[in-house]
Parts: sequence; structure tokens; C-alpha cells
Amino acid sequence: MKQRGFTLIEMIIALAMSLLIIGSIAGAFEAALQYQRTTPDRLNAFQDSLQTRKTLDSLFQGTFVSDDEADLLSYFMASDTSSVSQTTTVDGLVFTTLSKPVDGGYLLSASTDSSELNDQYGPQGGITEVSLSLSPVGESGDRTGLFLRIQTPSDGDPTQGGTERLLVPDVTSVAFEMWDGTQWLTTWDTVNSGSRRIPPAIRLTLEFEEGDPQYLTFKIPGSDVTAENPIVQTTDGVPTGP
Repeated sequence: MKQRGFTLIEMIIALAMSLLIIGSIAGAFEAALQYQRTTPDRLNAFQDSLQTRKTLDSLFQGTFVSDDEADLLSYFMASDTSSVSQTTTVDGLVFTTLSKPVDGGYLLSASTDSSELNDQYGPQGGITEVSLSLSPVGESGDRTGLFLRIQTPSDGDPTQGGTERLLVPDVTSVAFEMWDGTQWLTTWDTVNSGSRRIPPAIRLTLEFEEGDPQYLTFKIPGSDVTAENPIVQTTDGVPTGP
């Protein structure tokens, strides 16, 4: 019996199918390599974002301003820190908090000498001054972004002191908005506005050199401002309290 071989058309079809299978395998392999290259960066960025939110949330949770108008050690102030005096963008925030976590090294240290511990870790507990700004107080080198400065205890000078670190790199602009019970405000000053009340929520807008903006909103449990008990605005928009 005579055996029939492959026809030219059958060979062409088989070759085409082989090329399709090889192309699919190559595409899947390239996608896997791309995923392997980019996944660690995405995971690191995600972890950094979570840590930033956790850090800020912890600090805002304990926001505290004394009712005593003579108290110069507690405040909540959002202001413009840029060199352009005509700008209306609030890009700096300084506030005092009671919720700065105690340094782990302080708790684990075998030393019982408080002076030695304070020299090494700084004072623990009490009112802490927190500053968020694109303009660092100390030397930043070539680093740019949102800087976090913490000083314990608060010394009444919201422009200096403490330790500083880059909290969110590559931020090109930051805006702070505070809820007054009825609307979002772009300024807040418990020292000069005549009111010692603090907002119940704050919203941060971070813009970057690359990528989409980030919007972070935090609640401040220590505020007494509500929709039924809002901040009263004067005709010039300065919050004066009820």
C-alpha cells in the first residue's frame, strides 16, 4: 500500500501554527521577565506609601492644642513657606501632638541613666512639635520632597529644632486643606486667628515629578469641630471660633 506524504499546504499550516506557538511562548516569557523586573519596585513603592500613611496617621491622631491662649508650646499652623510671597498655596504645616511613639532603642536600652538616654535618643513623651514642608530646616543635599521634622519637647519656635528626614521623595508640590465643619480651608493658625480649635480632618495633596498625585486624608480625634459646631468665619475668611 502506498503511503501518502505531507502536502505543501499542510506543511505551511503546520509551520504557521508552530510560529504562533513560539510567538506566544516568547511573549509570555517577556511578560514574566517584565513582571519580575517591575514588581519589586511597585511593592517597595506600595510599602513606602503605607508606611508614610501610618506615620502621619499616628502623629495626627494625637494632635493637641491647649485652650490656654498664653500657652506658646502648642499650636496648629498651616502657612506658605515658599520664597514667592504672592503665592496662596499652603505648603507648610506645623502642629503639636501627644502621640509621638517612644523610640524602640530607648525602651530596649540597658542603661538607667536618664541623662545618657536623653542624649542618645532625645526626651521621650510630652508635647512634640511636628513640621511637614518641602523646605527643610537643615541641609538637604540634593534630596527633594516632603520633609518631616520632629522635636520633643516642643520649644515654642515652630521654625527650627529637632530631627528631620525626607518622608516622601520627589514631591514637587504639596497642599494642605483643613475641614472647618462645613468646608475645606487652605489656612489655619491657632496662634494668630483668635481661635485655639483644631480641625477634625486634614487633607494632603502630593504631586510628583512622575506619576499621579496622591490624596491623603486624616481624621483628628481631638477636635471638637463638627457640622453642628463649626468654625465661624469672619468676612475676611479667618477662622475665629464660635
